[in-house]
Amino acid sequence: MKATTELPDDPALPGLRAIRAIGVAGALPALELDERPVEVALRGYTPGSRATFEARAGDRHFAIKLYAEGAESEAELYEALAAAGLVGVGPVRVPPLLARDSTLQLLVIGWLDGPTAYELIKRRRGARAGELAARWLRCSASLPVKLGPPLGAADMVCNAGKEVVQLDAADHGLGAAARQLARMLTRTLPKNGPRRLVHGTFYARHVLDQGDGVGVIDWQRFGQGPLELDAGMFLATIWRYGFDHEPLAGEVARAEEALLAGTADLIDERVLAWHRAAALLRLAGKVYVVERRKENWRGRADALLAEATRLAEFAARPDPVARVQAPALRLNGAALELILGALSTRPATPEELEQIRKLLSEGHDRAP
Repeated sequence: MKATTELPDDPALPGLRAIRAIGVAGALPALELDERPVEVALRGYTPGSRATFEARAGDRHFAIKLYAEGAESEAELYEALAAAGLVGVGPVRVPPLLARDSTLQLLVIGWLDGPTAYELIKRRRGARAGELAARWLRCSASLPVKLGPPLGAADMVCNAGKEVVQLDAADHGLGAAARQLARMLTRTLPKNGPRRLVHGTFYARHVLDQGDGVGVIDWQRFGQGPLELDAGMFLATIWRYGFDHEPLAGEVARAEEALLAGTADLIDERVLAWHRAAALLRLAGKVYVVERRKENWRGRADALLAEATRLAEFAARPDPVARVQAPALRLNGAALELILGALSTRPATPEELEQIRKLLSEGHDRAP
């Protein structure tokens, strides 16, 4: 979204209410801003859920993150990552936690500067973008941090119903293609693997080039899952960028090559293809945000679904090389029927999602 200095009026965000009433310095006494003027710009906003502000006070530059709930879990993650050495001058960096307030559901973190992976691709430094993304994935593979909920293929399938409904509401042809893709993904859930700390929304805009290191920002959707989940989302977002900016398609390819080369010993190509397909479905579903639609939104969504289908078909092919890995999830008839029913015409209800997760978990437990 475009930055704005206007403060939204959202009663669901207690921290925002406090800032509107008594200002940043008053709401955040731990920062000891005293009487210094504070310039704020709204950088992200989901009504009723969260908001992110960029703030400057003299030579201090930081982000204020406001939530309806859940700020404490993200604050704990920043503390754990700092303890693991990811704050400061290391090769992989996250923002430092500067302040937190559990009552106001807010946290303040340092601002990380540097061009995003998108900007690197635009500057025709695609290989550098892919190298930085790979650096995070390699770091994640060895991190001891075990915070966050489980994230993986089952969660992507549970959320697919929302994308199907959104696309169907926008265009019935897109809805039909999305439904077919979601069914394919459901029937071909990938192999289990070790759970690592994953970002959860590893978009190219969340990867920053800091010269001698990579910065990774916006951690509110973190969890424990396969590395392929983050890698798949990164590659899906740069594929979309290459589609939108055709002259940069070669740089996008170089970014993909660099990521794959840097993680060849960590990532299963078929599991990655599945997660890329699921991520592209998720991105295609964003056509429901009417005010953000591009002029060619139908063609764009159709292209995303076509690429996702190609990847899902590749993920479903039998592996010609026998590998010593955890087996793919095998769903019983009841689980498959429930999931496909939930995907047919609407998103699953919370009760159905819980039942789906339970059945998927039982499938994992029974897999030989």
